[in-house]
Amino acid sequence: MMGRIRLTQIFPCLLPLRKKQKIFCYYIGMRLDHNRYSETRSDTMLANPLFYADWPLYNYETGYELIYQENKAYNCSLAARVLDKVIIAPGETFSFWNAVRDANREVPYKNGYTLSDGKLQLLPGGGLCQMSSFLYWLFMHTPLTVTEQHTHGIDLHRNTPGIPQGIDAAVAEGRLDLKVKNNTAYTFQIQISVDKYHMRGKVLSDAKLRTAAG
Repeated sequence: MMGRIRLTQIFPCLLPLRKKQKIFCYYIGMRLDHNRYSETRSDTMLANPLFYADWPLYNYETGYELIYQENKAYNCSLAARVLDKVIIAPGETFSFWNAVRDANREVPYKNGYTLSDGKLQLLPGGGLCQMSSFLYWLFMHTPLTVTEQHTHGIDLHRNTPGIPQGIDAAVAEGRLDLKVKNNTAYTFQIQISVDKYHMRGKVLSDAKLRTAAG
């Protein structure tokens, strides 16, 4: 028995429109889901560092062309600009896509490798999963509660020196997000930077706290 044929299979030209429609509906859904999402960025940094991490941007053992890892670094630097200094106040939810949705408004993302439909493809914004995984690693060392996190099904960072094994937070706009909720009475702040070879990040708080690991 033949499976149902999708309209986009008959008219592939409708795929971009369908994708934009899904993304639009995704953000409308977020506005109606009763969560209060982190929107504030503050140049005044909170006083208490909670956890710091430093990850390399490149894995020279992948066998893929270096240009696309350079594009990944570029895409992550665009995301870092809007993620840096974000405040997560008590009761707020941090959403990766809510935070970075306008990161490419003025300057577009470059093509990078991303896992889509079970295989690596070159798509604009490829490489942002490394940033989301990096944030996931930071959040794991805080009292913030992870409310949404997905995996790729394979370890994209396997055997990459400097990156903890098994840390994965797949993101795909309109489908997969990384979300954490601040169920505490404390305020947290993200500090993120990307240079030529590394992404560096820190979570700060308005009180002296122990990390989730310590």
